[in-house]
Amino acid sequence: MVQEVEINGTASGQAIDLSTEGMYITTHEKFERNATITLRFFLEKHEIEAKAKVVYLHEGVGMGVRFVGLKPGDLDSLKGYIERLSHSHNASSSNHKKILIIDDTQFYQAVYRQRLLSEGFSVLVANNGIEGLKILFKERPALVLLDLVMDGMDGYKVLHIIRSQPEVKDIPVIVSSVKGASHEVDRAIGLGAVDFLVKATTSPNKVVEKIKEVMRHRRPAH
Repeated sequence: MVQEVEINGTASGQAIDLSTEGMYITTHEKFERNATITLRFFLEKHEIEAKAKVVYLHEGVGMGVRFVGLKPGDLDSLKGYIERLSHSHNASSSNHKKILIIDDTQFYQAVYRQRLLSEGFSVLVANNGIEGLKILFKERPALVLLDLVMDGMDGYKVLHIIRSQPEVKDIPVIVSSVKGASHEVDRAIGLGAVDFLVKATTSPNKVVEKIKEVMRHRRPAH
């Protein structure tokens, strides 16, 4: 899913991830974090112009933005476009592996979900650690993408529970967090995470690449 995007009337980029919450735009232009920008793009023949806030930056690569106001008609068009695209990918894909995203930030949920759907994965989403564990034990996903900083039960506790339960302890967990200090990485890996990705320096494409890499090396369950 690649969309050409006009930024502030002059700059241009490509939206490689698109959701009702926002998008990830690849561009070499420089923008400031938390800046409000104006986007213009087309969905099929429908033109959308919307304000968005820059949520995170990967300098020289791109940025994640969150919509701060969509007209009702534009939102409906966006929802319809994403649903049609998701159904098309799901119908044509032979890869039905389930990925569980446990993250309390809707923006990251939406970006990662849409990117994974576009690659043919089946995606489950949980808003917190407790909800994530309920889904984990019920659905037994092939991999978990886990945030660390969440209200109530944080990612460390989720990791500890997963690794202490025989029926799910072999499910690989990739941590994706805004944090990234060495002691935090060591703690997560020590608790059983197979990798640690820092959100500010890891694009959605890189996240999906890492998930595919882990899935390729995962031993089949017996």
